[in-house]
Amino acid sequence: MALTSQAQFDVTLLGLSIYRYRHRASERWADGCLASIDARTDENGRLVEVRGQARGGRFDLQVRDEGRTAPTPASAADCLMSFAYWNPALAEQTRLLDPGSGRIEPVVMASASAVPADLDAQGQPVRGLRISGLAQPIDVWYIGDRWVGLDTVVGGGRRLNYRLR
Repeated sequence: MALTSQAQFDVTLLGLSIYRYRHRASERWADGCLASIDARTDENGRLVEVRGQARGGRFDLQVRDEGRTAPTPASAADCLMSFAYWNPALAEQTRLLDPGSGRIEPVVMASASAVPADLDAQGQPVRGLRISGLAQPIDVWYIGDRWVGLDTVVGGGRRLNYRLR
């Protein structure tokens, strides 16, 4: 399976750009694991490129970060996943690849508690997954096995609520 994700944010204040974010990632998946990734993130002019490939039970990763002087090689054994919220198997992971930074983040998965009132479940049960171990926890919401939302806190203490429609 092939997956392409793209995000673009511009924050302006009084007509002046104060923050710019551009991200694009192409992922290939095989047997429930990340098979390859090619990602590029420009955050306010700082460019990070992440490339990786599964090879013989390992995932070899190359990260080019303009904030660092040399590419950073890394590898992970076994089945590696990115922050693939769409995939219910995410709940079984203990580490996830951040395609924006190239870091393999240790994570702790648990059930999320209070279901947000703005989730339109149309009478169906909503299941929440809390991803902890990060700077800020991420709550991911599902109806059945379908991903329907995400809640977290971002820079400046602002709350990000994302809902699929």
